Amino acid sequence: MTVLVHPEHDVPRKTAFTAGLPVLDEVAAIRILISCGALRPEQAADPRLTITDESRRCRCLIVRLGSAGWVVKQGTTAESRESMRQEAAVYRALQPTAFTPHLPGFLAYEEETGLLVTEFVESKSPREVNGDEPERRTALALGIGTVLARLHRLEGDLGLDDKPPPPILRCGYPTLDSVEFHSPASLEVIRTVQANDTLMSLLATVTERWTPEVVTHNDLRGDNILLRDDDEPVLIDWEMGGWGDRRWDIAGLLSERLVWWLTDPDLWVPWNEQVVPNEAAVAGMREIRDFAHVFLGGYLVALTGSLDLHKAGLSDLMTWCAARLVHFAIENTHQRNTPQVTARQLMQMAANFHQNPEVAARTFFGLALSDVG
Repeated sequence: MTVLVHPEHDVPRKTAFTAGLPVLDEVAAIRILISCGALRPEQAADPRLTITDESRRCRCLIVRLGSAGWVVKQGTTAESRESMRQEAAVYRALQPTAFTPHLPGFLAYEEETGLLVTEFVESKSPREVNGDEPERRTALALGIGTVLARLHRLEGDLGLDDKPPPPILRCGYPTLDSVEFHSPASLEVIRTVQANDTLMSLLATVTERWTPEVVTHNDLRGDNILLRDDDEPVLIDWEMGGWGDRRWDIAGLLSERLVWWLTDPDLWVPWNEQVVPNEAAVAGMREIRDFAHVFLGGYLVALTGSLDLHKAGLSDLMTWCAARLVHFAIENTHQRNTPQVTARQLMQMAANFHQNPEVAARTFFGLALSDVG
Protein backbone atom coordinates (compact mmCIF):
# COMPACT_ATOMS: atom_id res chain seq x y z
CA MET A 1 0.00 0.00 0.00
CA THR A 2 1.36 3.41 -0.96
CA VAL A 3 1.07 6.71 0.85
CA LEU A 4 -1.73 8.86 -0.57
CA VAL A 5 -0.35 12.34 -1.19
CA HIS A 6 -2.43 15.41 -1.86
CA PRO A 7 -0.69 17.73 -4.30
CA GLU A 8 -3.56 20.21 -4.10
CA HIS A 9 -2.37 20.98 -0.56
CA ASP A 10 1.27 21.18 -1.63
CA VAL A 11 3.41 24.13 -0.65
CA PRO A 12 6.66 25.52 -2.06
CA ARG A 13 9.70 23.41 -1.25
CA LYS A 14 11.71 24.49 1.80
CA THR A 15 15.39 24.80 0.94
CA ALA A 16 18.44 25.41 3.09
CA PHE A 17 19.47 29.03 3.21
CA THR A 18 23.14 29.65 2.63
CA ALA A 19 23.62 32.45 0.11
CA GLY A 20 24.22 35.77 1.83
CA LEU A 21 23.70 34.37 5.32
CA PRO A 22 26.67 33.26 7.43
CA VAL A 23 26.11 29.87 9.05
CA LEU A 24 26.38 29.83 12.83
CA ASP A 25 29.81 28.71 14.03
CA GLU A 26 31.89 29.27 17.17
CA VAL A 27 33.14 32.65 15.99
CA ALA A 28 29.63 33.88 15.17
CA ALA A 29 28.38 32.70 18.56
CA ILE A 30 31.11 34.59 20.42
CA ARG A 31 30.57 37.67 18.26
CA ILE A 32 26.87 37.97 19.06
CA LEU A 33 27.45 37.29 22.77
CA ILE A 34 29.93 40.17 22.84
CA SER A 35 27.68 42.45 20.82
CA CYS A 36 24.73 41.91 23.21
CA GLY A 37 26.91 42.42 26.29
CA ALA A 38 26.81 38.85 27.61
CA LEU A 39 30.58 38.52 27.18
CA ARG A 40 33.40 41.05 27.35
CA PRO A 41 35.87 40.94 24.43
CA GLU A 42 38.73 39.72 26.63
CA GLN A 43 36.62 36.79 27.84
CA ALA A 44 36.69 35.28 24.34
CA ALA A 45 40.20 34.04 25.18
CA ASP A 46 39.31 32.73 28.64
CA PRO A 47 40.45 29.07 28.85
CA ARG A 48 37.28 28.20 30.80
CA LEU A 49 35.10 29.16 27.84
CA THR A 50 33.53 26.08 26.22
CA ILE A 51 31.28 25.68 23.19
CA THR A 52 29.20 22.55 22.64
CA ASP A 53 27.30 21.71 19.47
CA GLU A 54 23.76 20.51 20.31
CA SER A 55 22.31 20.93 16.81
CA ARG A 56 19.25 18.94 15.80
CA ARG A 57 16.49 20.59 13.77
CA CYS A 58 18.47 23.84 13.79
CA ARG A 59 22.02 24.95 14.50
CA CYS A 60 22.42 25.18 18.27
CA LEU A 61 25.59 26.00 20.20
CA ILE A 62 25.83 26.03 24.01
CA VAL A 63 28.42 28.51 25.28
CA ARG A 64 29.55 28.26 28.91
CA LEU A 65 31.86 30.37 31.03
CA GLY A 66 32.04 29.51 34.70
CA SER A 67 28.52 29.41 36.12
CA ALA A 68 27.08 31.39 33.19
CA GLY A 69 25.78 29.87 29.97
CA TRP A 70 23.99 30.86 26.78
CA VAL A 71 22.17 29.15 23.92
CA VAL A 72 22.83 30.50 20.42
CA LYS A 73 20.49 29.14 17.72
CA GLN A 74 19.98 29.64 14.00
CA GLY A 75 17.52 28.10 11.56
CA THR A 76 19.06 26.11 8.72
CA THR A 77 16.06 26.12 6.34
CA ALA A 78 13.47 28.70 5.40
CA GLU A 79 11.04 26.91 7.72
CA SER A 80 13.37 26.70 10.72
CA ARG A 81 14.52 30.27 10.19
CA GLU A 82 10.89 31.34 10.45
CA SER A 83 10.68 29.26 13.65
CA MET A 84 13.57 31.26 15.14
CA ARG A 85 11.80 34.49 14.24
CA GLN A 86 8.63 33.21 15.88
CA GLU A 87 10.49 32.12 19.02
CA ALA A 88 12.07 35.57 19.32
CA ALA A 89 8.63 37.18 18.93
CA VAL A 90 7.25 35.03 21.75
CA TYR A 91 10.14 35.91 24.07
CA ARG A 92 9.66 39.61 23.37
CA ALA A 93 5.92 39.35 23.99
CA LEU A 94 6.31 37.46 27.27
CA GLN A 95 9.20 39.50 28.69
CA PRO A 96 6.99 42.29 30.17
CA THR A 97 4.52 39.81 31.71
CA ALA A 98 4.32 38.02 35.05
CA PHE A 99 5.37 34.84 33.24
CA THR A 100 9.00 35.99 32.93
CA PRO A 101 10.32 33.85 35.86
CA HIS A 102 9.35 30.75 33.90
CA LEU A 103 11.39 31.70 30.82
CA PRO A 104 15.11 31.48 30.11
CA GLY A 105 16.57 34.96 29.88
CA PHE A 106 16.16 36.47 26.39
CA LEU A 107 19.26 38.35 25.24
CA ALA A 108 19.12 39.03 21.53
CA TYR A 109 17.75 38.21 18.09
CA GLU A 110 19.45 39.35 14.88
CA GLU A 111 17.05 39.45 11.96
CA GLU A 112 19.80 39.69 9.33
CA THR A 113 21.62 36.55 10.52
CA GLY A 114 18.72 34.74 12.17
CA LEU A 115 20.72 34.30 15.40
CA LEU A 116 18.76 33.90 18.65
CA VAL A 117 20.46 34.13 22.06
CA THR A 118 18.92 33.01 25.34
CA GLU A 119 20.13 32.00 28.78
CA PHE A 120 21.29 28.40 29.13
CA VAL A 121 19.44 26.88 32.09
CA GLU A 122 21.65 24.32 33.83
CA SER A 123 19.07 21.93 35.19
CA LYS A 124 17.23 18.63 34.87
CA SER A 125 14.08 17.74 32.95
CA PRO A 126 10.97 16.27 34.62
CA ARG A 127 11.75 12.83 33.23
CA GLU A 128 15.21 12.84 34.83
CA VAL A 129 13.64 13.26 38.27
CA ASN A 130 10.58 11.09 37.60
CA GLY A 131 12.07 8.25 39.65
CA ASP A 132 12.61 10.42 42.73
CA GLU A 133 10.59 10.18 45.93
CA PRO A 134 6.79 10.55 45.59
CA GLU A 135 6.74 13.85 47.50
CA ARG A 136 9.00 15.48 44.94
CA ARG A 137 7.02 14.06 42.01
CA THR A 138 3.84 15.46 43.51
CA ALA A 139 5.38 18.90 44.01
CA LEU A 140 6.67 18.93 40.44
CA ALA A 141 3.30 17.94 38.97
CA LEU A 142 1.65 20.70 40.98
CA GLY A 143 4.29 23.21 39.90
CA ILE A 144 3.99 22.33 36.21
CA GLY A 145 0.19 22.59 36.32
CA THR A 146 0.39 25.94 38.08
CA VAL A 147 2.95 27.36 35.65
CA LEU A 148 0.96 26.26 32.62
CA ALA A 149 -2.15 27.93 34.03
CA ARG A 150 -0.18 31.15 34.53
CA LEU A 151 0.69 31.09 30.85
CA HIS A 152 -2.86 30.38 29.73
CA ARG A 153 -4.40 33.09 31.89
CA LEU A 154 -2.29 35.92 30.44
CA GLU A 155 -4.61 38.61 29.10
CA GLY A 156 -4.88 39.15 25.37
CA ASP A 157 -2.86 37.73 22.50
CA LEU A 158 0.17 39.97 23.33
CA GLY A 159 0.43 40.78 19.62
CA LEU A 160 1.11 37.15 18.70
CA ASP A 161 -0.45 35.59 15.62
CA ASP A 162 -3.09 32.87 15.76
CA LYS A 163 -1.57 29.41 15.60
CA PRO A 164 -3.29 27.11 13.09
CA PRO A 165 -3.80 23.44 13.93
CA PRO A 166 -0.39 21.70 14.10
CA PRO A 167 0.78 20.12 10.81
CA ILE A 168 0.79 16.70 12.48
CA LEU A 169 -3.03 16.79 12.39
CA ARG A 170 -2.80 16.80 8.58
CA CYS A 171 -0.55 13.73 8.48
CA GLY A 172 -3.33 11.75 6.81
CA TYR A 173 -3.17 14.23 3.93
CA PRO A 174 0.57 14.66 3.38
CA THR A 175 1.93 16.86 0.63
CA LEU A 176 4.48 15.74 -1.93
CA ASP A 177 6.99 18.07 -0.29
CA SER A 178 6.49 16.65 3.22
CA VAL A 179 6.58 13.00 2.12
CA GLU A 180 10.00 13.49 0.54
CA PHE A 181 11.53 14.17 3.94
CA HIS A 182 9.75 11.44 5.92
CA SER A 183 11.69 8.38 7.01
CA PRO A 184 10.54 4.94 5.81
CA ALA A 185 9.16 4.30 9.30
CA SER A 186 7.21 7.59 9.27
CA LEU A 187 5.73 6.72 5.90
CA GLU A 188 4.56 3.38 7.27
CA VAL A 189 2.89 5.12 10.20
CA ILE A 190 1.18 7.56 7.81
CA ARG A 191 -0.09 4.62 5.74
CA THR A 192 -1.51 3.12 8.92
CA VAL A 193 -3.28 6.38 9.75
CA GLN A 194 -4.71 6.67 6.24
CA ALA A 195 -6.03 3.10 6.35
CA ASN A 196 -7.73 3.57 9.72
CA ASP A 197 -11.07 5.40 9.67
CA THR A 198 -10.97 5.97 13.44
CA LEU A 199 -7.57 7.68 13.34
CA MET A 200 -8.55 9.82 10.34
CA SER A 201 -11.75 10.81 12.15
CA LEU A 202 -9.77 11.60 15.30
CA LEU A 203 -7.38 14.00 13.55
CA ALA A 204 -10.23 15.64 11.64
CA THR A 205 -12.18 16.13 14.89
CA VAL A 206 -9.30 17.89 16.66
CA THR A 207 -8.62 20.04 13.58
CA GLU A 208 -12.27 21.10 13.46
CA ARG A 209 -12.38 21.90 17.19
CA TRP A 210 -9.09 23.83 17.23
CA THR A 211 -9.82 27.16 18.93
CA PRO A 212 -7.07 29.78 19.47
CA GLU A 213 -8.02 31.42 22.76
CA VAL A 214 -4.90 31.74 24.96
CA VAL A 215 -1.14 32.15 24.67
CA THR A 216 0.25 28.64 24.34
CA HIS A 217 3.62 26.92 24.10
CA ASN A 218 2.17 24.57 21.47
CA ASP A 219 4.99 22.01 21.71
CA LEU A 220 4.86 21.25 25.42
CA ARG A 221 6.61 18.07 26.58
CA GLY A 222 9.13 17.05 29.21
CA ASP A 223 12.10 17.96 27.02
CA ASN A 224 10.87 21.54 26.84
CA ILE A 225 10.53 21.92 30.62
CA LEU A 226 13.59 22.47 32.78
CA LEU A 227 13.76 22.59 36.57
CA ARG A 228 15.92 25.16 38.31
CA ASP A 229 17.68 24.29 41.56
CA ASP A 230 14.52 25.11 43.52
CA ASP A 231 12.47 22.89 41.15
CA GLU A 232 10.78 25.95 39.63
CA PRO A 233 9.73 24.97 36.06
CA VAL A 234 11.16 26.90 33.12
CA LEU A 235 9.64 26.46 29.66
CA ILE A 236 12.07 26.51 26.72
CA ASP A 237 11.98 26.16 22.91
CA TRP A 238 9.12 28.49 22.00
CA GLU A 239 9.44 28.01 18.24
CA MET A 240 5.77 27.04 17.95
CA GLY A 241 4.43 29.38 20.63
CA GLY A 242 1.58 31.79 19.98
CA TRP A 243 -2.14 32.34 20.33
CA GLY A 244 -3.41 28.76 20.31
CA ASP A 245 -5.60 26.10 21.88
CA ARG A 246 -4.86 25.30 25.52
CA ARG A 247 -5.97 21.68 25.12
CA TRP A 248 -2.93 20.89 22.94
CA ASP A 249 -0.59 21.94 25.78
CA ILE A 250 -2.53 20.04 28.46
CA ALA A 251 -2.92 16.88 26.40
CA GLY A 252 0.76 16.89 25.48
CA LEU A 253 1.87 16.56 29.09
CA LEU A 254 -0.76 13.92 29.92
CA SER A 255 -0.10 11.77 26.85
CA GLU A 256 3.65 11.96 27.18
CA ARG A 257 3.42 10.13 30.50
CA LEU A 258 1.93 7.18 28.62
CA VAL A 259 4.86 7.28 26.18
CA TRP A 260 7.33 7.22 29.08
CA TRP A 261 5.45 4.29 30.58
CA LEU A 262 5.47 2.28 27.35
CA THR A 263 9.12 2.94 26.51
CA ASP A 264 10.71 2.38 29.93
CA PRO A 265 12.26 -1.12 29.92
CA ASP A 266 12.54 -1.14 33.70
CA LEU A 267 8.74 -1.25 33.88
CA TRP A 268 8.46 -4.40 31.81
CA VAL A 269 11.55 -6.52 32.53
CA PRO A 270 11.88 -7.88 36.12
CA TRP A 271 15.28 -6.84 37.40
CA ASN A 272 15.55 -9.45 40.15
CA GLU A 273 13.82 -12.59 41.39
CA GLN A 274 11.84 -10.70 44.02
CA VAL A 275 10.03 -8.53 41.47
CA VAL A 276 6.69 -9.89 40.31
CA PRO A 277 6.43 -9.59 36.49
CA ASN A 278 4.71 -6.32 35.50
CA GLU A 279 4.64 -5.11 39.11
CA ALA A 280 6.77 -2.16 38.05
CA ALA A 281 4.42 -1.50 35.13
CA VAL A 282 1.45 -1.36 37.52
CA ALA A 283 3.38 1.05 39.74
CA GLY A 284 4.12 3.16 36.67
CA MET A 285 0.41 3.31 35.90
CA ARG A 286 -0.27 4.58 39.41
CA GLU A 287 2.34 7.31 38.85
CA ILE A 288 0.54 8.39 35.67
CA ARG A 289 -2.72 8.70 37.57
CA ASP A 290 -1.07 10.57 40.43
CA PHE A 291 0.50 12.99 37.95
CA ALA A 292 -2.81 13.56 36.14
CA HIS A 293 -4.71 14.31 39.36
CA VAL A 294 -2.12 16.71 40.77
CA PHE A 295 -1.23 18.36 37.45
CA LEU A 296 -4.86 19.02 36.50
CA GLY A 297 -5.71 20.07 40.05
CA GLY A 298 -2.85 22.58 40.14
CA TYR A 299 -3.83 23.85 36.71
CA LEU A 300 -7.49 24.39 37.61
CA VAL A 301 -6.75 26.09 40.92
CA ALA A 302 -4.23 28.49 39.35
CA LEU A 303 -6.28 29.14 36.22
CA THR A 304 -9.09 30.96 38.06
CA GLY A 305 -10.98 30.82 34.78
CA SER A 306 -13.20 28.44 32.88
CA LEU A 307 -12.01 25.03 31.70
CA ASP A 308 -14.68 22.41 31.37
CA LEU A 309 -13.50 19.19 32.95
CA HIS A 310 -16.98 17.88 33.59
CA LYS A 311 -18.24 14.97 31.54
CA ALA A 312 -18.29 16.57 28.06
CA GLY A 313 -15.10 18.54 28.61
CA LEU A 314 -13.11 15.63 30.00
CA SER A 315 -14.28 13.40 27.16
CA ASP A 316 -13.09 16.09 24.75
CA LEU A 317 -9.71 16.24 26.48
CA MET A 318 -9.29 12.49 25.96
CA THR A 319 -9.77 13.09 22.22
CA TRP A 320 -6.96 15.63 22.31
CA CYS A 321 -4.79 13.17 24.24
CA ALA A 322 -5.50 10.65 21.48
CA ALA A 323 -4.29 13.10 18.82
CA ARG A 324 -1.15 13.71 20.84
CA LEU A 325 -0.51 9.96 20.96
CA VAL A 326 -0.54 9.90 17.15
CA HIS A 327 1.81 12.88 17.24
CA PHE A 328 4.26 11.02 19.47
CA ALA A 329 3.95 7.86 17.36
CA ILE A 330 5.06 9.72 14.23
CA GLU A 331 7.78 11.68 15.99
CA ASN A 332 9.30 8.47 17.36
CA THR A 333 9.84 7.22 13.80
CA HIS A 334 11.52 10.25 12.22
CA GLN A 335 14.96 8.63 11.90
CA ARG A 336 14.02 4.95 11.65
CA ASN A 337 13.64 2.51 8.78
CA THR A 338 10.85 0.52 10.41
CA PRO A 339 8.42 1.57 13.16
CA GLN A 340 9.03 0.24 16.63
CA VAL A 341 6.28 -1.69 18.36
CA THR A 342 5.69 1.41 20.49
CA ALA A 343 4.47 3.40 17.48
CA ARG A 344 1.82 0.79 16.73
CA GLN A 345 0.84 0.64 20.40
CA LEU A 346 0.42 4.41 20.54
CA MET A 347 -1.77 4.45 17.44
CA GLN A 348 -3.94 1.65 18.83
CA MET A 349 -4.24 3.53 22.12
CA ALA A 350 -5.16 6.68 20.20
CA ALA A 351 -7.96 4.88 18.40
CA ASN A 352 -9.21 3.40 21.68
CA PHE A 353 -9.13 6.82 23.38
CA HIS A 354 -11.21 8.33 20.58
CA GLN A 355 -13.77 5.53 20.60
CA ASN A 356 -13.97 5.06 24.39
CA PRO A 357 -12.99 8.31 26.15
CA GLU A 358 -14.67 7.32 29.42
CA VAL A 359 -12.70 4.08 29.64
CA ALA A 360 -9.47 5.89 28.68
CA ALA A 361 -9.93 8.58 31.31
CA ARG A 362 -10.66 6.05 34.04
CA THR A 363 -8.07 3.42 33.08
CA PHE A 364 -5.03 5.57 32.37
CA PHE A 365 -5.63 8.78 34.32
CA GLY A 366 -7.94 7.64 37.11
CA LEU A 367 -10.58 10.19 36.06
CA ALA A 368 -14.18 9.03 36.09
CA LEU A 369 -16.40 10.96 33.70
CA SER A 370 -19.57 9.68 35.32
CA ASP A 371 -18.48 11.15 38.66
CA VAL A 372 -17.99 14.72 37.47
CA GLY A 373 -21.07 15.40 35.36
